[in-house]
Amino acid sequence: MGRRMMKFFELADALQPAVPGGLSRAPYLRELISMFTNVTEAEWATRNDPSTLPSDSTLESMASRDSAFTKKLAKAITARWGIKNFVTVLDELELETQQLITDNIAAYGEQVRLDHFPADVARLLVEIVHAKASTDHGKQQVLTQIAIQAARVKYEKLVVARSRGCTECRTPLRVIAHGHQADSYEMVFLDADGDEYGPDDFAALCKPCAEKYELAHTSTDVDRLRQQNRLWSLSDRIDEGLVPLGLDGKIAELLKAIHNLPVEDLAPDVTYDVMPMQAKLADTKLVRRVRDHMSIYETRVRQTAKALQEAGQLDFERMRDDIWGAWRVLADAGLSQDEIWTRLTAWIHQHTNIDDYACGVVVSFLTQICELFKPRRPVLA
Repeated sequence: MGRRMMKFFELADALQPAVPGGLSRAPYLRELISMFTNVTEAEWATRNDPSTLPSDSTLESMASRDSAFTKKLAKAITARWGIKNFVTVLDELELETQQLITDNIAAYGEQVRLDHFPADVARLLVEIVHAKASTDHGKQQVLTQIAIQAARVKYEKLVVARSRGCTECRTPLRVIAHGHQADSYEMVFLDADGDEYGPDDFAALCKPCAEKYELAHTSTDVDRLRQQNRLWSLSDRIDEGLVPLGLDGKIAELLKAIHNLPVEDLAPDVTYDVMPMQAKLADTKLVRRVRDHMSIYETRVRQTAKALQEAGQLDFERMRDDIWGAWRVLADAGLSQDEIWTRLTAWIHQHTNIDDYACGVVVSFLTQICELFKPRRPVLA
């Protein structure tokens, strides 16, 4: 004999702590139904609104008898699911309230996980209503919406915290006016298969960008947003997981020296041999960039670094090791060579704030003299 499924009136009884106000049976059930159905403003309190469809006397009976919950009402609900709002409401409940509802549901023989509370309760509701309606039409779509919305509310703070503005256009996600700050973003879902989603399956967009995305987007749009998420995640890993770039003062001397080189001295070395770079780098654009830097700066950077080290103003080996550590994180994450070069340059500039171009020259120098940014021999000898 199969396990008995929980009835709608039982779940409604268990969910009473989620609806404040101490409402009596009929008003409570109308409010509860409105929490998981979706109608337009013009349809409020009409026959198209499932919360208005049953009479007060029917709702009174529904609070204690399964037979009062009609197939007609169940079908009306399945046609008007507004399950995302319901998941959000459940997520925003105090932990003590969630625990109370979990215990209430357990008293009727069902189990929901407290750490998956919004999704488990919403799925239970959907199963009960579709069983009463005797149809699975649209059920899988609603269950998918539950999984997505549960992940959205779970990871929203993390996604926003790691974002440096709108993932698309970099507009700040919070607006400040008259001394008050307010959120100004939407969390959009980046199309993904499966039924479990993580923070990388969402992006925080400013409201105009979110509106455009929801209206229409392509797989290219999704890939671009996912790539930006990955770069921001890597930024967090570099900032939090690696040894700090502890040479701010000393590496700054090298960057200043590069920055202050007289323009008239910056002529390319026509004898510069780019062949070693072509053997090391697969990215043609990056080969050109390193060649352009090194044909002008290679000798000067080498001489300047050696002089600064001899004067105790630069610890070249430590600088190299710090940058090598950052490179390792980026390489292990699968970024392209050009992406690694760009991110390393930005990372050094973030720590020094001297000259981003000079930072790029230093990264190019290390690219040339190191095998995967790790020298095979003393490079300043």
